[in-house]
Amino acid sequence: MDSFDHYCKHDLKIRYYGRYVDDFVIVHEDKEYLKKLIPILSEYLQTELQVTIHPKKIYLQHYSKGVKFLGTVILPNRIYIADRTKGNFYNAIDKHNQIARDHKPSKEEQQAFQSSMNSYLGIMKHYKSYKLRKHMIFKNLSGWWWNYVYLSGGIAKFELKTKTVK
Repeated sequence: MDSFDHYCKHDLKIRYYGRYVDDFVIVHEDKEYLKKLIPILSEYLQTELQVTIHPKKIYLQHYSKGVKFLGTVILPNRIYIADRTKGNFYNAIDKHNQIARDHKPSKEEQQAFQSSMNSYLGIMKHYKSYKLRKHMIFKNLSGWWWNYVYLSGGIAKFELKTKTVK
């Protein structure tokens, strides 16, 4: 546990708290308490870690509407993939489909495809999203890509084929 985690959990006694790298979420039933935390956390982050909280990246809302965090929406009993993440995944598929339609993808383009797709699949595989991943890929991905890649791990990861099908 690093100093910021310790500060939040022990010094501020925040019970529902999550963090990944430089993103964090705090869930509390008292909106006024959360508002009072903003300058306290800002001061701590500036003094101890020399970082600032972006003022446009702070939002307060009732937990029943879901909390957006790391491409997901966290609800009391379930975590969903955020609509924005799904839309970005669809756009990435479309972008790579255009490449495959225009020309035979170069090795670099194949690797960019693999990296991009695996980034989305890597986020999504941690949540109940098998059907969503299956639908997005098999409904939207151009058949041309199957000459260069295959799926592994239950629609969790794209692998490059070592030899392409002609």
